Amino acid sequence: MPRCSCGHGSLGRDDTTGSLVCESCGTVQEFRNFEDRAVSLDGVQQGSYVRVGTSGTGGSLAYKEKKVYEANKLINEIALRLNLSDRSLNEIRSMVDRITEGEYGSGDWFHVLIGACSYVEMRIQNKAFSIGEVSEAVWCDIYELGRIIARVVEHLELRLPEFDIVNAFERVVTNLATLVMGKAFDYEYLGIRFLLRHFEIEQPLCS
Repeated sequence: MPRCSCGHGSLGRDDTTGSLVCESCGTVQEFRNFEDRAVSLDGVQQGSYVRVGTSGTGGSLAYKEKKVYEANKLINEIALRLNLSDRSLNEIRSMVDRITEGEYGSGDWFHVLIGACSYVEMRIQNKAFSIGEVSEAVWCDIYELGRIIARVVEHLELRLPEFDIVNAFERVVTNLATLVMGKAFDYEYLGIRFLLRHFEIEQPLCS
């Protein structure tokens, strides 16, 4: 089995990038454009073995550096969808870094974690963000997001401010008024649905 130049771990194929990565130090193996010639006993060339590695701008990046880069890129994208400030973005990065102990991650679970940290940051700032808005931004199930939010709060030993239900309802009505564009709408029915939704999903996070 091929080994890394560090002399310790063997090389394995990364499932996400397809690159050859050292299983010990995490270094992505650089592309080497050379061929090993195969010859017979009488010196006649029989063929060649081409070593395949990685190419492109990311080929020389260490695996962990690339993972952190991709993670920060995703955090930026989600923060942009939620129209968050640079200050909030930095706080979210800090939360993710602390929770994952600097290892970050990828996949659906990491999207949900970023969304959870985004919601927690907005609650800390007393912004009227709903879990529903965040779940749409990260394309995840609203109940799964609520579960991870509770775990983030517990892990970071945070105590969120009381949820401002009046401000949140005003935000919902304002956004809805923009969508319906003056059409008749049952706002009393909307209010009841909003209250039920709040006590079903938001309220456990305040306990």
